Amino acid sequence: MSADTARRMRRWARESTSLEFRPDDLEHLRDQMGFIDASCERFDRGVPAEAKRLAIAVRVLVRDSQLGRGLLSRMGVLDLLPWADGTLPSGPRVVRQARELGINPVGSLLTVIPEGAQSWQPAFAQVALGPHRVGFTYWWGVPRIFDANQTNASRQHVVLWLAHHDGGAHVDDLPADYRAIARESSVGDFFSRMGKHAREDSPVPAAMRQIAEEVRFTIRDAFATTGYLDG
Repeated sequence: MSADTARRMRRWARESTSLEFRPDDLEHLRDQMGFIDASCERFDRGVPAEAKRLAIAVRVLVRDSQLGRGLLSRMGVLDLLPWADGTLPSGPRVVRQARELGINPVGSLLTVIPEGAQSWQPAFAQVALGPHRVGFTYWWGVPRIFDANQTNASRQHVVLWLAHHDGGAHVDDLPADYRAIARESSVGDFFSRMGKHAREDSPVPAAMRQIAEEVRFTIRDAFATTGYLDG
């Protein structure tokens, strides 16, 4: 555990004891966690379309906009929570080194391709969650998917692309950068070479599954001793 992670954990332990929550907000939190659990279970049984439902639940929890606050902001914990960052440990360094050499990085730090796999998998399949914690602004906004068109996509991009354009809460024309990643193999065409559809080359569903796992791990770990999520 890094010094920064330890500091964030201590801060949560110290400041969370003085927080008080509205019963309705706790009920909403339990509901959204239940939605995430159900969709994660179905995703893991082979239903990748559940990524769209996961995007909606995560958006409800964390996204602040001009139209309203996310539930965790309403509860006063969004910026206080120590967010589990399950990124591949060497990934950010590799991206930084590539850029220093003038090379455009291509890949996803939220997903892995285990040996023998025929699809992208969320990074937690190989990297345990918990040891690395970050602030929400970093977790939400730092790029984690990089494609051949020099698109740098964060967790925020993944969630809002799915929720607002690709059938989560809305269906709309797909942004060009998202279309390239999700439909046109711009992060790699590993699986379409095996006779699969180009959509199989998209890391987006597995990345969304990773994001959802980080969210529910972060929240459950933070509230583990409170009983707030029971029932």
